[in-house]
Amino acid sequence: MAFPIQKVLKLAHSTFSKLSKGVNVDAGTLSPIKSLLNQIRASDVDFDASNFRGRQAPVTYVKLYEDKVMSVGIFVMRKGAKLPLHDHPGMYGLCKTIHGEMKVESYSRAVLSDDVLRRKMNTLPFSNVIPVNKKDSACLSEEDECCVLTPESGNFHEIKAIGDMAAFLDILAPPYDYETMTRTCQYYTLLEETDELNDLHVQWLNEIDEPRDFWCDSSVYTGPPLHDI
Repeated sequence: MAFPIQKVLKLAHSTFSKLSKGVNVDAGTLSPIKSLLNQIRASDVDFDASNFRGRQAPVTYVKLYEDKVMSVGIFVMRKGAKLPLHDHPGMYGLCKTIHGEMKVESYSRAVLSDDVLRRKMNTLPFSNVIPVNKKDSACLSEEDECCVLTPESGNFHEIKAIGDMAAFLDILAPPYDYETMTRTCQYYTLLEETDELNDLHVQWLNEIDEPRDFWCDSSVYTGPPLHDI
């Protein structure tokens, strides 16, 4: 009998492998994966918070699985730590809290006409800015459902630990690609300036270098085997 995490990965891999064939992935397609992922708890991936205390890095990444179709891992955020505001170019993602509580602030790219965007850009002091709409702000514990991002919705987000340590299971498809540099992670800061454009409340993200106070170390996955899904 398959372990719960094996079932999640097998279904996710089967679903996201269709992306390379041009098959569309929509809310209905993601629903079965979400249903299985929502049932995952820390014990299903052999996660023990005590093993991650006393580390220096603000965030630890535990790699569960990765190939050209998707990457799966656990992000462990120390008390007060966060994953800075970043993007997922052309990617789908599902994040499920498995320990503690975390706050997720997510944004979607705002659709503006070239003329409106050009006029606004001329008034900003930065060149690498992106118009966004606030999608969601949610505090999530292991009892809550997973959060979902798509290439069009919630593709920019910041995740921070609330109170003590927090950890979440993360599925990204397709994964970041630093070999061909087709999908790389960019970081942003949210500008204070907001606008009402085309009946939309628009905020602006400015691209920045990776924050100096953010880095990850790694740890070995010890849960059920996932090499053959």
